[in-house]
Amino acid sequence: MPIITVEGRVGAGAPDLGRLVARELEIDFVDRLILAQIARRVNATMRALVDQERRVPSLVNRLALRVQRVLERSAVAGMGGDPYFGPGVEDLISRQYSEYEDEPHTTAEEVDDERFIATTREVIEDVADQGNIVILSRGGAAILKERNDVVRVGVVGRIEDRAGRVSERESISMDEARDFIAHSDAAQHRYFEKAFGTSPIDPFLYHFMFNTSDVTISYAARMTVLAAQSLDDDGKL
Repeated sequence: MPIITVEGRVGAGAPDLGRLVARELEIDFVDRLILAQIARRVNATMRALVDQERRVPSLVNRLALRVQRVLERSAVAGMGGDPYFGPGVEDLISRQYSEYEDEPHTTAEEVDDERFIATTREVIEDVADQGNIVILSRGGAAILKERNDVVRVGVVGRIEDRAGRVSERESISMDEARDFIAHSDAAQHRYFEKAFGTSPIDPFLYHFMFNTSDVTISYAARMTVLAAQSLDDDGKL
């Protein structure tokens, strides 16, 4: 039951790598948008959740049911609004790293950061318990670092190569893409420092890191698939 985390710098190709790996292994792929859907599903009524459990569940429904159970005992419960998740958690859990570049300036913002980090950890841990899944971003490598059943992959690349991908994807100029990358990198670093006390490009977080300026994403995907198939019971390759 392979569990794979893929964490990367913006524009380095981590989403493409994650999708290729999931397709090759025929397992689920979870990114921040699906996590947001899970949060929204959890905010449904209990009757709706029971009805979902009686059907053959989709990926989102299946994970939502497990998240519902774990968050009944979660640290984010009882913070107002919904009795399990609190208000607006789907917005918290689907945030981009770029929304974390600036330090919080008020007590309310500080609490908001802490809620986001705690909620993300809860959901990532519970999603991982499903097995057979690729988890993109959100600090999955740091959160699941002590588990022996997880392959942790980092993805980096040179600024110019990353800017080229961002420029094409977002239809912006190269200068704008470089600015976007600088903003995103700073935000990602701040998030990792605050949540895990480390850097997103700390090599000790990962089994290996791919530099997609020098290797293709398809090669990185093949090596990740091989690693997932080779992981032993002690979490070594």
